[in-house]
Amino acid sequence: MVIFSKIISFFLSIVMAILNIFGLGGEKRPEFVLGENVNSNAVQVLEVYNNAVIKTDEDAPLVTTTMSLEDLVMDGMNAGTVTMLKSMMNDMLAEEAFEDYDIPGKGELTADDVVSAKMSTEEGLTTVIIKVKEQIDDGYGNAKGSAPVSRAMSTLGNVAGIMEETDFISGGENLEITYTDCTLACIIDDATGEILYGEWYYNVTLEMDGLVINAGESPLEISDVSYTMGYKSVL
Repeated sequence: MVIFSKIISFFLSIVMAILNIFGLGGEKRPEFVLGENVNSNAVQVLEVYNNAVIKTDEDAPLVTTTMSLEDLVMDGMNAGTVTMLKSMMNDMLAEEAFEDYDIPGKGELTADDVVSAKMSTEEGLTTVIIKVKEQIDDGYGNAKGSAPVSRAMSTLGNVAGIMEETDFISGGENLEITYTDCTLACIIDDATGEILYGEWYYNVTLEMDGLVINAGESPLEISDVSYTMGYKSVL
């Protein structure tokens, strides 16, 4: 069986090599790794990155966005119920994946928005990796302070307003939304100034304390619930 397995593996490797020769085997996605001579000047890096975002948008590349459940904390709820809810919510988020033709952000990031911004160039390609500061919004999508993640990517917006439109949930003024771990990574073609590959990511946590579900004669108050979602866009 071992010999047979090796024969099959060898045959598949030959087939893939032939496909690649004729351009039919797909393109291996590169890693976002900085090379030598790293430039850590945030102003210079962001000028290159912002220009690339704006220029690439003109050609409307296809961007795939996915969401995943990172954590769910419900004080007072038994572990079995929380586990069941996690599975249900993750399945729901998986179904919300979508594709569009917009590069995340508007090419408006500033040096004050980032924790770090680095780039390196090798063989006509520039790799950029940017870490963005956290952002805290109220339930209606208003930033409490600066809004770096809103400039880097799209954010959830008016979550409380959407909830309250149903007349089923009230207390949106008690909702707090925190964006953390926002990271942007891309590879830019120096000849065209356009982004060839990119990944945009953040974690977003909704702190729900004081929301009221208006169900029948006995409204249910939600307290000490924390829900964290991973949001990722890939070019």
